[in-house]
Amino acid sequence: MSHPLARRLILGIAFSALGSGLTMPFLYVYLAQGRGIPTQTVGLIFAWMGVVSFLAAPMGGTLIDRFGPRSVMLVGLVVEVVTTYLIGHVATVGQALVVVTAICLGTVGLYPATTAMLTRLVPQAERERAYAVQFMLMNAGFGIGGLVSSLIVDTSSVESFQRLYLIDALSYVGYIVVVLTLPRSAGSLASVTDSASEVPAGGWREVLADRAMVRFMVVCVVVVTFGYAQMEAGFAAYVTETAGVPASRLGWAFAANTAVIVLGQLVALRFIPGRSRTRILALAAAIWSVSWVVVALSGTVSGAGAILCAVVGLGMFGVGETLWAPVVPALVNDLAPEHLRGRYNAAQSMVWTIAAVLGPATAGLLLGNHLAGVWVIATVGGTGVAALLFVRLRRHLTPRADGRVRTVTDE
Repeated sequence: MSHPLARRLILGIAFSALGSGLTMPFLYVYLAQGRGIPTQTVGLIFAWMGVVSFLAAPMGGTLIDRFGPRSVMLVGLVVEVVTTYLIGHVATVGQALVVVTAICLGTVGLYPATTAMLTRLVPQAERERAYAVQFMLMNAGFGIGGLVSSLIVDTSSVESFQRLYLIDALSYVGYIVVVLTLPRSAGSLASVTDSASEVPAGGWREVLADRAMVRFMVVCVVVVTFGYAQMEAGFAAYVTETAGVPASRLGWAFAANTAVIVLGQLVALRFIPGRSRTRILALAAAIWSVSWVVVALSGTVSGAGAILCAVVGLGMFGVGETLWAPVVPALVNDLAPEHLRGRYNAAQSMVWTIAAVLGPATAGLLLGNHLAGVWVIATVGGTGVAALLFVRLRRHLTPRADGRVRTVTDE
């Protein structure tokens, strides 16, 4: 990446990811085992987070387009500092609901604001690489944090979880400092247009009228529901409760996932340019389907064999992620008009919130009612169906949006 501000932003993201990696594998375990909240209820808490985020997402996109991504990021990061610390001190279901609601409302624009800013800081021809490097460094932070947390966490000690959440909160302070060093105009619409008179009017109605974007979002909901949305709730519940993998070994699986991403992301990036993005996403979904089969095998063996299946399965999932991470934001931002970039990225983030309702709720209900086999069928089948849907989506995209036309200069 040629832009120094983009490099600075990505390093800030990586720094905060180091703290998040300490807690990412353990929210389910913390609430269910550390705080004694029933599995079904934990699944519903995850689902509630998705509902709140979904309802608030349009507001986040509108704020980004109106005030710029930098302001929205700063507000979201301050909320992250406070609420991440507080989540370590919840003791009841009611307290957990209050804190996770605050997290969702305060940080609803954080991810789309970050993506919108990064998109505007780099030329179009460099965007896929920028998204890939961001994802790689972010996962490096996740992996290191996961390894450290696996040495610290003790499911019988609430204090060990509280220490993790405190460190996570402090990591966001570092990210705030990085964002404050960016110019006020960084990533704003004014930075990419010559004058305000060039900006056309537009809103959410224009986003929803983009049939290619809507179709893409629908397919993404399917694959994220049975893919990414299962990584924390479904995966953690299955391997610890059905397969008997110790909670302290979850960090190993997430570390394997991260290692694959860090080592393979730039290799995958050489494969992507000039190829159909929908076919690449279909391949990612197919890989995820196979990875869930491997995870499911952990329930048929015991001891080291179960741990190995969990680690290898989540590692395979990382292969698909190296294809997914550069392609999805590039496709969305090639579809997005400049004046609606915040809303388009917020719309894509709504995919995750919808999946965050469906995925954890499904996992909680199925695994909480001892229907592990049905959960396996749902994850393997759901990601497999998504692969076919991505192949069919190709006909609805222009060659440029589908990545079949390589961009060599910024427009």
